[in-house]
Amino acid sequence: MSYKVLVAIDNTGLSDLVTDALTAQMNPAQVEVRVLQVVDPVLYAASSEMGPTFQPEDAVRRKQLQEEAKGTLKMAEEHVRKAGFNVTSQMVETDPEEGILELAEKWGANLIIVTSHARKRMARFFHHSISQAIVHRARCSVLVLKEREEKAAA
Repeated sequence: MSYKVLVAIDNTGLSDLVTDALTAQMNPAQVEVRVLQVVDPVLYAASSEMGPTFQPEDAVRRKQLQEEAKGTLKMAEEHVRKAGFNVTSQMVETDPEEGILELAEKWGANLIIVTSHARKRMARFFHHSISQAIVHRARCSVLVLKEREEKAAA
């Protein structure tokens, strides 16, 4: 039985931090990795009179987000695979917190790896921390990797 690690990434540039930590701390022969990117759903409504070919701005933005996610996933999967891991990837379109927790539960993850953006005090007050919510709600272990301070200040 292999140890299942769910690696939740985004396209903030911290994906390398996650995959580097994974490859440095785990034995590829004993670990099964699933790389997950959750894309926030872009909700839009269009009346039927606009026709089936009508694509509002939100639909174009949704497609762009999905394409960016696919590219990020492909790079992360290749990076993990080069380190010798058995890896699969998946993109889901839902609330990030719920998407990560739901997949971890369904897949039977033993560990979830996420990143935490190094925000200053006021920014933390105004932004919901997905990593903090994952730590509190996950039924398995969670490894939170912090963004380096010098990168966060940029």
